[in-house]
Amino acid sequence: MNADLTPVKTVLQINMHPFDAPHVIHTLPHQIRVWEGQVDRILLTVDTGQVNAGRYKGHGFEAAKNRLFAFLESLQKDHPKLHIDTVDYGPQAHQKVGDTFFSNNTTYPDKAFDGGPFYVYFYGLMRANARYVLHMDSDMLFGGGSQTWIDESIAQLEAHPDALVICPFSGPPKKDGDMSFSLHVGMPGIRHIPQAEKMQLDSPAWRFPTVSTRIFMIDMQRFKQRIGSIKLLRPDLKRRLRSHAFNQKPLSMPAEEALSTDMMVRKLYRIDYLGTGYGMYSLHPPYRSPQFYAALPMLIKRIESGDIPESQRGDFDINSSMVDWSSALAAKTRSKRYLKALKHLISANVERFSRS
Repeated sequence: MNADLTPVKTVLQINMHPFDAPHVIHTLPHQIRVWEGQVDRILLTVDTGQVNAGRYKGHGFEAAKNRLFAFLESLQKDHPKLHIDTVDYGPQAHQKVGDTFFSNNTTYPDKAFDGGPFYVYFYGLMRANARYVLHMDSDMLFGGGSQTWIDESIAQLEAHPDALVICPFSGPPKKDGDMSFSLHVGMPGIRHIPQAEKMQLDSPAWRFPTVSTRIFMIDMQRFKQRIGSIKLLRPDLKRRLRSHAFNQKPLSMPAEEALSTDMMVRKLYRIDYLGTGYGMYSLHPPYRSPQFYAALPMLIKRIESGDIPESQRGDFDINSSMVDWSSALAAKTRSKRYLKALKHLISANVERFSRS
Protein backbone atom coordinates (compact mmCIF):
# COMPACT_ATOMS: atom_id res chain seq x y z
CA MET A 1 0.00 0.00 0.00
CA ASN A 2 1.25 3.50 -0.80
CA ALA A 3 2.10 5.61 2.23
CA ASP A 4 0.15 8.80 2.87
CA LEU A 5 1.94 11.96 1.75
CA THR A 6 1.93 15.14 3.81
CA PRO A 7 0.20 18.17 2.28
CA VAL A 8 2.53 20.59 0.50
CA LYS A 9 2.14 23.61 -1.77
CA THR A 10 3.62 22.33 -5.06
CA VAL A 11 4.05 18.86 -6.54
CA LEU A 12 5.34 17.61 -9.87
CA GLN A 13 3.21 14.54 -10.64
CA ILE A 14 4.21 12.31 -13.57
CA ASN A 15 2.15 9.44 -14.98
CA MET A 16 3.91 6.41 -16.40
CA HIS A 17 3.44 2.75 -17.29
CA PRO A 18 5.95 -0.14 -17.43
CA PHE A 19 5.90 0.00 -21.24
CA ASP A 20 7.11 3.60 -21.00
CA ALA A 21 10.52 2.43 -19.74
CA PRO A 22 12.39 2.88 -23.07
CA HIS A 23 11.78 6.63 -23.03
CA VAL A 24 11.50 7.19 -19.26
CA ILE A 25 15.17 6.32 -18.76
CA HIS A 26 15.92 9.48 -20.77
CA THR A 27 12.95 11.76 -20.18
CA LEU A 28 12.65 11.45 -16.40
CA PRO A 29 16.20 12.69 -15.62
CA HIS A 30 15.47 15.60 -17.96
CA GLN A 31 12.17 16.39 -16.22
CA ILE A 32 13.88 16.23 -12.82
CA ARG A 33 16.62 18.63 -13.98
CA VAL A 34 14.02 21.10 -15.19
CA TRP A 35 11.53 20.99 -12.30
CA GLU A 36 13.11 19.59 -9.12
CA GLY A 37 14.23 22.97 -7.80
CA GLN A 38 10.76 24.48 -8.21
CA VAL A 39 8.55 21.96 -6.36
CA ASP A 40 8.19 20.55 -2.87
CA ARG A 41 7.74 16.96 -4.05
CA ILE A 42 8.00 14.80 -7.18
CA LEU A 43 5.39 12.05 -7.36
CA LEU A 44 5.77 9.26 -9.93
CA THR A 45 2.39 7.64 -10.52
CA VAL A 46 3.03 4.21 -12.01
CA ASP A 47 0.07 2.32 -13.48
CA THR A 48 0.83 -1.38 -13.17
CA GLY A 49 -2.64 -2.49 -14.25
CA GLN A 50 -2.51 -4.76 -17.27
CA VAL A 51 -4.79 -4.49 -20.28
CA ASN A 52 -5.52 -7.93 -21.71
CA ALA A 53 -6.93 -6.90 -25.06
CA GLY A 54 -7.26 -4.06 -27.53
CA ARG A 55 -5.14 -1.02 -28.31
CA TYR A 56 -3.30 -0.87 -24.98
CA LYS A 57 -2.34 -4.53 -24.83
CA GLY A 58 1.35 -5.39 -24.81
CA HIS A 59 3.74 -8.30 -24.32
CA GLY A 60 6.64 -8.62 -21.90
CA PHE A 61 4.86 -6.74 -19.12
CA GLU A 62 6.77 -8.22 -16.16
CA ALA A 63 10.17 -7.56 -17.73
CA ALA A 64 9.15 -3.99 -18.53
CA LYS A 65 7.86 -3.45 -14.99
CA ASN A 66 11.05 -4.78 -13.42
CA ARG A 67 13.17 -2.57 -15.66
CA LEU A 68 11.14 0.54 -14.86
CA PHE A 69 11.08 0.09 -11.08
CA ALA A 70 14.79 -0.73 -10.94
CA PHE A 71 15.50 2.53 -12.73
CA LEU A 72 13.12 4.60 -10.59
CA GLU A 73 14.51 3.20 -7.36
CA SER A 74 18.05 4.00 -8.51
CA LEU A 75 17.05 7.65 -8.99
CA GLN A 76 15.65 7.91 -5.47
CA LYS A 77 19.14 7.67 -4.00
CA ASP A 78 20.11 11.07 -5.41
CA HIS A 79 16.71 12.75 -5.37
CA PRO A 80 15.08 12.77 -1.92
CA LYS A 81 12.01 14.63 -3.24
CA LEU A 82 11.19 11.64 -5.44
CA HIS A 83 8.31 9.36 -4.40
CA ILE A 84 7.16 6.26 -6.31
CA ASP A 85 3.45 5.49 -6.16
CA THR A 86 1.68 2.55 -7.81
CA VAL A 87 -1.91 3.12 -8.87
CA ASP A 88 -4.35 1.56 -6.40
CA TYR A 89 -7.50 0.23 -8.07
CA GLY A 90 -8.99 -1.00 -4.78
CA PRO A 91 -12.42 0.08 -3.48
CA GLN A 92 -11.10 2.49 -0.83
CA ALA A 93 -8.93 4.34 -3.33
CA HIS A 94 -11.80 4.38 -5.82
CA GLN A 95 -14.06 5.91 -3.19
CA LYS A 96 -11.51 8.57 -2.32
CA VAL A 97 -10.98 9.53 -5.96
CA GLY A 98 -14.75 9.58 -6.44
CA ASP A 99 -15.24 11.84 -3.42
CA THR A 100 -12.58 14.22 -4.73
CA PHE A 101 -13.56 14.44 -8.39
CA PHE A 102 -16.86 12.66 -9.11
CA SER A 103 -19.05 13.13 -6.04
CA ASN A 104 -22.19 13.63 -8.18
CA ASN A 105 -21.67 10.39 -10.13
CA THR A 106 -22.56 6.99 -8.74
CA THR A 107 -20.16 5.30 -11.20
CA TYR A 108 -17.05 6.51 -13.00
CA PRO A 109 -14.76 4.39 -15.19
CA ASP A 110 -11.24 3.08 -14.83
CA LYS A 111 -10.77 3.57 -18.57
CA ALA A 112 -12.18 5.88 -21.20
CA PHE A 113 -14.51 4.47 -23.85
CA ASP A 114 -11.53 3.45 -26.05
CA GLY A 115 -9.58 1.72 -23.27
CA GLY A 116 -7.31 4.71 -22.71
CA PRO A 117 -6.35 5.91 -19.21
CA PHE A 118 -8.97 7.76 -17.15
CA TYR A 119 -8.89 6.87 -13.43
CA VAL A 120 -5.08 7.12 -13.25
CA TYR A 121 -5.11 10.85 -14.03
CA PHE A 122 -7.37 11.67 -11.11
CA TYR A 123 -5.70 9.17 -8.81
CA GLY A 124 -2.36 10.92 -9.37
CA LEU A 125 -3.81 14.37 -8.72
CA MET A 126 -5.47 13.16 -5.52
CA ARG A 127 -2.34 11.44 -4.25
CA ALA A 128 -0.18 14.52 -4.90
CA ASN A 129 -1.87 16.19 -1.89
CA ALA A 130 -0.92 19.71 -2.90
CA ARG A 131 -2.55 23.06 -3.69
CA TYR A 132 -0.76 23.27 -7.04
CA VAL A 133 -0.12 20.06 -8.99
CA LEU A 134 2.00 20.18 -12.13
CA HIS A 135 0.84 17.05 -13.93
CA MET A 136 2.55 15.63 -17.00
CA ASP A 137 2.84 12.47 -19.03
CA SER A 138 6.20 10.72 -18.90
CA ASP A 139 7.23 11.63 -22.46
CA MET A 140 6.96 15.43 -22.14
CA LEU A 141 10.07 17.49 -22.88
CA PHE A 142 10.81 21.09 -21.90
CA GLY A 143 12.78 23.97 -23.33
CA GLY A 144 13.60 27.39 -21.97
CA GLY A 145 14.44 25.98 -18.57
CA SER A 146 13.15 28.87 -16.45
CA GLN A 147 13.65 28.13 -12.76
CA THR A 148 11.01 30.68 -11.78
CA TRP A 149 8.17 29.41 -14.00
CA ILE A 150 6.11 27.81 -11.22
CA ASP A 151 6.27 30.87 -8.95
CA GLU A 152 5.39 33.14 -11.87
CA SER A 153 2.54 30.85 -12.91
CA ILE A 154 1.06 30.73 -9.43
CA ALA A 155 1.07 34.54 -9.49
CA GLN A 156 -0.77 34.43 -12.84
CA LEU A 157 -3.38 32.03 -11.43
CA GLU A 158 -3.89 34.37 -8.49
CA ALA A 159 -4.29 37.31 -10.88
CA HIS A 160 -6.82 35.45 -13.08
CA PRO A 161 -9.54 33.93 -10.88
CA ASP A 162 -11.23 32.20 -13.85
CA ALA A 163 -8.08 30.31 -14.81
CA LEU A 164 -8.24 26.73 -13.52
CA VAL A 165 -4.98 25.50 -15.04
CA ILE A 166 -1.80 26.98 -16.47
CA CYS A 167 0.70 25.29 -18.78
CA PRO A 168 4.15 25.90 -20.16
CA PHE A 169 3.87 27.46 -23.61
CA SER A 170 2.73 24.92 -26.24
CA GLY A 171 5.95 24.46 -28.17
CA PRO A 172 8.78 26.93 -28.69
CA PRO A 173 7.12 30.26 -29.54
CA LYS A 174 7.56 32.07 -32.80
CA LYS A 175 9.46 35.34 -32.65
CA ASP A 176 6.24 37.32 -32.21
CA GLY A 177 5.07 35.04 -29.37
CA ASP A 178 2.49 33.31 -31.55
CA MET A 179 1.86 29.63 -32.18
CA SER A 180 0.53 27.62 -35.12
CA PHE A 181 -3.18 27.41 -34.39
CA SER A 182 -3.91 25.06 -37.29
CA LEU A 183 -2.24 22.40 -35.12
CA HIS A 184 -4.59 22.95 -32.18
CA VAL A 185 -7.36 20.66 -33.38
CA GLY A 186 -10.62 20.13 -31.53
CA MET A 187 -11.74 17.29 -29.30
CA PRO A 188 -13.94 14.53 -30.81
CA GLY A 189 -16.54 14.62 -28.04
CA ILE A 190 -16.93 18.41 -27.86
CA ARG A 191 -18.63 20.65 -30.40
CA HIS A 192 -18.22 24.40 -30.82
CA ILE A 193 -14.99 24.99 -28.92
CA PRO A 194 -14.29 28.74 -28.69
CA GLN A 195 -11.07 30.01 -30.24
CA ALA A 196 -7.99 30.73 -28.18
CA GLU A 197 -7.26 34.36 -27.36
CA LYS A 198 -3.92 36.11 -26.99
CA MET A 199 -3.39 37.63 -23.55
CA GLN A 200 -1.49 40.81 -22.76
CA LEU A 201 0.82 39.62 -19.99
CA ASP A 202 4.49 40.15 -19.19
CA SER A 203 5.47 37.41 -21.66
CA PRO A 204 3.76 35.43 -24.48
CA ALA A 205 0.51 33.92 -23.19
CA TRP A 206 -2.72 32.56 -24.67
CA ARG A 207 -6.08 31.65 -23.17
CA PHE A 208 -7.64 28.32 -24.15
CA PRO A 209 -11.07 26.90 -23.22
CA THR A 210 -9.78 23.31 -23.04
CA VAL A 211 -7.02 21.37 -21.32
CA SER A 212 -4.90 18.39 -22.38
CA THR A 213 -3.94 15.63 -19.96
CA ARG A 214 -0.43 15.70 -21.40
CA ILE A 215 0.60 18.69 -19.31
CA PHE A 216 -1.03 21.21 -16.96
CA MET A 217 -0.67 22.78 -13.53
CA ILE A 218 -3.99 22.84 -11.69
CA ASP A 219 -5.10 24.84 -8.68
CA MET A 220 -6.80 22.09 -6.65
CA GLN A 221 -8.44 24.56 -4.29
CA ARG A 222 -10.00 26.39 -7.23
CA PHE A 223 -11.13 23.07 -8.72
CA LYS A 224 -12.97 22.25 -5.51
CA GLN A 225 -14.58 25.69 -5.35
CA ARG A 226 -15.51 26.12 -9.02
CA ILE A 227 -16.13 22.56 -10.30
CA GLY A 228 -16.18 20.13 -7.39
CA SER A 229 -17.59 17.18 -9.32
CA ILE A 230 -16.76 16.37 -12.95
CA LYS A 231 -19.63 15.29 -15.16
CA LEU A 232 -18.85 12.29 -17.34
CA LEU A 233 -19.01 12.99 -21.07
CA ARG A 234 -21.04 10.24 -22.73
CA PRO A 235 -19.71 9.02 -26.11
CA ASP A 236 -21.97 9.27 -29.14
CA LEU A 237 -23.69 6.18 -30.55
CA LYS A 238 -20.89 5.37 -33.01
CA ARG A 239 -18.27 5.45 -30.28
CA ARG A 240 -20.46 3.46 -27.87
CA LEU A 241 -20.84 0.72 -30.47
CA ARG A 242 -17.11 0.74 -31.13
CA SER A 243 -16.42 0.57 -27.40
CA HIS A 244 -18.66 -2.49 -26.99
CA ALA A 245 -17.06 -4.13 -30.04
CA PHE A 246 -13.60 -3.74 -28.50
CA ASN A 247 -14.79 -5.09 -25.13
CA GLN A 248 -14.56 -1.72 -23.38
CA LYS A 249 -17.04 0.25 -21.26
CA PRO A 250 -18.50 3.33 -22.99
CA LEU A 251 -19.12 5.40 -19.86
CA SER A 252 -17.10 8.47 -20.81
CA MET A 253 -14.97 10.17 -23.40
CA PRO A 254 -11.34 10.77 -22.31
CA ALA A 255 -10.61 12.62 -19.07
CA GLU A 256 -9.41 15.78 -20.82
CA GLU A 257 -12.70 16.10 -22.71
CA ALA A 258 -14.83 15.64 -19.59
CA LEU A 259 -12.80 18.21 -17.65
CA SER A 260 -12.70 20.62 -20.60
CA THR A 261 -16.48 20.45 -20.96
CA ASP A 262 -16.95 21.36 -17.30
CA MET A 263 -14.46 24.21 -17.69
CA MET A 264 -16.40 25.66 -20.60
CA VAL A 265 -19.74 25.32 -18.80
CA ARG A 266 -18.31 27.29 -15.86
CA LYS A 267 -16.42 29.76 -18.08
CA LEU A 268 -13.05 28.64 -16.77
CA TYR A 269 -9.96 28.42 -18.93
CA ARG A 270 -6.33 27.42 -19.18
CA ILE A 271 -3.42 29.77 -19.73
CA ASP A 272 -0.47 28.84 -21.93
CA TYR A 273 2.31 30.94 -20.41
CA LEU A 274 5.95 31.25 -21.45
CA GLY A 275 7.22 33.19 -18.46
CA THR A 276 10.03 35.71 -18.18
CA GLY A 277 13.52 35.31 -19.56
CA TYR A 278 13.79 32.19 -21.72
CA GLY A 279 10.61 30.98 -20.06
CA MET A 280 9.31 27.43 -20.29
CA TYR A 281 7.72 25.59 -23.18
CA SER A 282 6.72 21.97 -23.71
CA LEU A 283 7.33 19.59 -26.60
CA HIS A 284 5.67 16.24 -27.19
CA PRO A 285 6.95 13.32 -29.30
CA PRO A 286 3.91 12.14 -31.33
CA TYR A 287 5.28 8.72 -32.34
CA ARG A 288 7.45 5.84 -31.15
CA SER A 289 10.02 4.27 -33.45
CA PRO A 290 13.56 2.91 -33.32
CA GLN A 291 14.76 6.21 -34.80
CA PHE A 292 13.06 8.12 -32.00
CA TYR A 293 14.64 6.08 -29.22
CA ALA A 294 18.06 6.37 -30.87
CA ALA A 295 17.68 10.13 -31.27
CA LEU A 296 16.18 10.82 -27.82
CA PRO A 297 19.37 11.53 -25.81
CA MET A 298 20.64 14.04 -28.39
CA LEU A 299 17.13 15.46 -28.83
CA ILE A 300 16.96 16.27 -25.12
CA LYS A 301 20.38 17.94 -25.26
CA ARG A 302 19.27 20.08 -28.19
CA ILE A 303 16.08 21.16 -26.48
CA GLU A 304 17.83 21.97 -23.20
CA SER A 305 20.46 24.02 -25.04
CA GLY A 306 17.87 25.92 -27.10
CA ASP A 307 18.94 24.44 -30.45
CA ILE A 308 15.50 24.69 -32.06
CA PRO A 309 15.00 24.84 -35.87
CA GLU A 310 12.81 27.66 -37.14
CA SER A 311 10.31 25.16 -38.58
CA GLN A 312 9.75 23.71 -35.09
CA ARG A 313 8.69 27.06 -33.65
CA GLY A 314 4.97 27.32 -33.06
CA ASP A 315 4.58 23.52 -33.09
CA PHE A 316 4.05 21.63 -29.81
CA ASP A 317 4.61 18.20 -31.41
CA ILE A 318 8.23 17.40 -32.25
CA ASN A 319 8.28 17.45 -36.03
CA SER A 320 10.56 16.10 -38.74
CA SER A 321 12.93 19.06 -38.41
CA MET A 322 14.19 17.46 -35.18
CA VAL A 323 13.46 13.71 -35.52
CA ASP A 324 13.29 11.39 -38.53
CA TRP A 325 9.71 10.13 -38.32
CA SER A 326 9.74 8.28 -41.67
CA SER A 327 9.45 4.77 -40.23
CA ALA A 328 6.77 5.84 -37.76
CA LEU A 329 4.73 7.46 -40.51
CA ALA A 330 5.14 4.41 -42.73
CA ALA A 331 3.48 2.35 -40.00
CA LYS A 332 0.53 4.79 -39.95
CA THR A 333 -0.77 4.18 -43.47
CA ARG A 334 -4.52 3.58 -43.74
CA SER A 335 -4.15 -0.11 -44.63
CA LYS A 336 -1.79 -0.75 -41.72
CA ARG A 337 -4.06 1.10 -39.31
CA TYR A 338 -7.04 -0.96 -40.44
CA LEU A 339 -5.06 -4.19 -40.08
CA LYS A 340 -3.96 -3.19 -36.59
CA ALA A 341 -7.53 -2.33 -35.62
CA LEU A 342 -8.72 -5.70 -36.89
CA LYS A 343 -6.11 -7.49 -34.80
CA HIS A 344 -7.21 -5.52 -31.72
CA LEU A 345 -10.84 -6.35 -32.43
CA ILE A 346 -10.10 -10.08 -32.69
CA SER A 347 -7.93 -9.96 -29.56
CA ALA A 348 -10.62 -8.13 -27.59
CA ASN A 349 -13.32 -10.60 -28.50
CA VAL A 350 -11.13 -13.65 -27.89
CA GLU A 351 -10.63 -12.24 -24.39
CA ARG A 352 -14.37 -11.64 -24.01
CA PHE A 353 -15.45 -15.11 -25.01
CA SER A 354 -12.69 -16.81 -23.03
CA ARG A 355 -14.21 -15.26 -19.88
CA SER A 356 -17.73 -16.43 -20.66
